[in-house]
Amino acid sequence: MMETTRLILRHFTQADSLACFKSWGQDKELGKYIISYPMKDIQQMEHFVEGLLSNEHAWLIVHKKTSAVIGYVTLDIPYEQLGIGEIGYVIGEKYQKQGYASEALNCILEEYLVNRNLYMIEAKYNETNTASSNLL
Repeated sequence: MMETTRLILRHFTQADSLACFKSWGQDKELGKYIISYPMKDIQQMEHFVEGLLSNEHAWLIVHKKTSAVIGYVTLDIPYEQLGIGEIGYVIGEKYQKQGYASEALNCILEEYLVNRNLYMIEAKYNETNTASSNLL
């Protein structure tokens, strides 16, 4: 588990599926940039969360005060010996433009570049997604 001023980043549990679906799983705007959004139903989210349960680099973003599920961050590290990872993230529409993505990503960068000794973290984004462009 990791913490920032406003956020807790923790691993997923299967019990998170409904909160994730309600919080950002149905967001239509995310579909402009991520092919699997909006999700069709809770079963699709359950399957998605199930896939993240064994990923030690998948982090659910939760607001400290309200316990709202804001989004998630994942890191793909295909070759640990190279020390290079690729970051991905989703922030629910109602939580965007409040600095949560920046806060969560800074926390991840600190953890992985300083504490876990990765050499570099890369990111890809849709060039039409100006918010991600600005963030990255």
